[in-house]
Amino acid sequence: MKKKTSVLKKSFPIAIVISLLLPTFLAAANVNKILKGMQKKYRSAQKISINFKEVNKFNLTGTQSEVSGTLLMEGKKRFRLETEDQVLVNDGKTLWRYNKIDNQVLIDYAKSEQQDVLLNDLLYNLKDHYYGELIQEYKDKKPKRFLIKLVPKPSEQSFIKTIKFWVEDKSWEIERVIYTDYNDNETEFLIEKIDFNPHISDKTFTFVPPDGTQVVDLRF
Repeated sequence: MKKKTSVLKKSFPIAIVISLLLPTFLAAANVNKILKGMQKKYRSAQKISINFKEVNKFNLTGTQSEVSGTLLMEGKKRFRLETEDQVLVNDGKTLWRYNKIDNQVLIDYAKSEQQDVLLNDLLYNLKDHYYGELIQEYKDKKPKRFLIKLVPKPSEQSFIKTIKFWVEDKSWEIERVIYTDYNDNETEFLIEKIDFNPHISDKTFTFVPPDGTQVVDLRF
């Protein structure tokens, strides 16, 4: 005579597996919702203005540097990044790189690999180029904040090893970003102010070298 197997005994291991995997499924769904919300927020804005502080920490020397700057963007290909020592301008066709210290500007065609600066690459290419993981939720403030970790997809030829960023719930505004490269150097952006769809003149995305500037034209 065959023994009857308890339905409870047969379903119990499945229940354990589900209970173990459920938090992973929920976390994955949550991070996808966050990334989707952020992507929609930044891609739908015609123009964006960001004031930030950039902190660079160099692993080999144990030193660090700080610089304040502004990033103005119109879509992904037009941007103006200005700090205390340099100006980087891209109108989608031409790239200007002005070194204030050397008083020199390099002019080149806007190549695809030069279209990205760290912040605008993150804002526009989240789901396209990175896998995301929800590390932590901060519920001590309202609205709550999320800590997200990004890892470049295997197909990406990226010098970035990981990206961590802190983002506000529902507004999807980024407050802080930390990039870590394969030499364990860190680049941190502290977002001081962000405006969506501000008035930005088209002249912002072109660059006229100041008088006396050494101009090196690399287009040929």
